[in-house]
Amino acid sequence: MSPETIAVLKPLLWDVDAGRIDLSAHRRWLIERVLGFGRPEQVRWLLSTYDSKDIAETVRRSRSLDKRTANYWALHLNIPQKDVRCLNRR
Repeated sequence: MSPETIAVLKPLLWDVDAGRIDLSAHRRWLIERVLGFGRPEQVRWLLSTYDSKDIAETVRRSRSLDKRTANYWALHLNIPQKDVRCLNRR
């Protein structure tokens, strides 16, 4: 990751070494982290870095997003609620 990217994401990466994150290999984990905890500047970074299809697929498949966050992003990305895994668990 570039120093600029690390500076933007550092507040979200409290539990890992930011320099060792691979944007491709850790894509789903990083998308979940930004969607769940990101501030506006981090969400802007996310939307400019990853394709909306990758973000939508993460929202659909995630088990770790809370229901409020999953619902918001499902509405934002036009994903039917029935297709979002974490909205359909008990």
